[in-house]
Formats: sequence, structure tokens, C-alpha cells
Amino acid sequence: MSRLNNEDWQESWFRLCEKQNSEGYDRLTPDEKLWFNIRGLIDSVNNGGIISFYYNSYAFYLEDTMVDLQRLHAVEVLDILVKTNELFPNGKPPKDSDKRNELINSWEDGVHDDLLGELNNKFYSLEENLELELETVVKRIILKNC
Repeated sequence: MSRLNNEDWQESWFRLCEKQNSEGYDRLTPDEKLWFNIRGLIDSVNNGGIISFYYNSYAFYLEDTMVDLQRLHAVEVLDILVKTNELFPNGKPPKDSDKRNELINSWEDGVHDDLLGELNNKFYSLEENLELELETVVKRIILKNC
């Protein structure tokens, strides 16, 4: 299959976000949820490292994101989330973003910097393959909606 052009991605992504905003996350199909979750993870990490995912609202869907990574056979990326989750009490980040942010902000400055740096670098090394796996799902969504 050929690569999607940027215009196809953007137009379809915009429609997906509109659907999520107007109808709610639960009304998305499993493939749409996967796209929403994995794109949110990728964009968050690229915007501030793996911890940025946890600071932002996408981590509300952390459990689904982890299942979606399994669906994509992205076990090494899944492992990055598991290791980051271990920084939270009982290895379970709160769903509530304010509570997550409060916990993150309570960490002693720099105490997790080395680990987070390693996890960021690992993610960046896996990102291209993750994007390719995601593209397969996006193509399926676009073809279904044509």
C-alpha cells in the first residue's frame, strides 16, 4: 500500500476529533479509538517527552492506549508506558489529570530525569515503526469512510 499524503491524514484526523468532541469517545469505533489514542501518545511525547502524555488529557485513556499498543504489536512502546506507570503509587496513574499532575509535581526535582530520558530515547527509536503500524489502521478508517 502507498503512504497516505498529509492532506488525507489531516482531513480524516479533523473529522475524527470532531466526532470525538461532538459524540464522545465511547461513540468511536475500535479503530478510531486506536487512532485517537496512539496519535495522542505520539504527539504528546513529541511535545514534551513521555511525561507530557501523563500531564495531558490523553492519559485519561491510558488503559485503552495500552490495549491499542498490544493490537499494534508495539510491545516495546507498551513497556515504556508500563515503566512510566511504575513511577506512580501502585503503578497506576490516576485517571483524573489534576491528580496525576499533582503527583508528578510532587516528585523531587530531577529524581526521575535519567529514567524518563532513557524512555524518551527508546520511544523516539520506535516511533517510525509505530507510525507505520498506525497508518495501516488509518487507511482502513479512510477507506471505510469513502
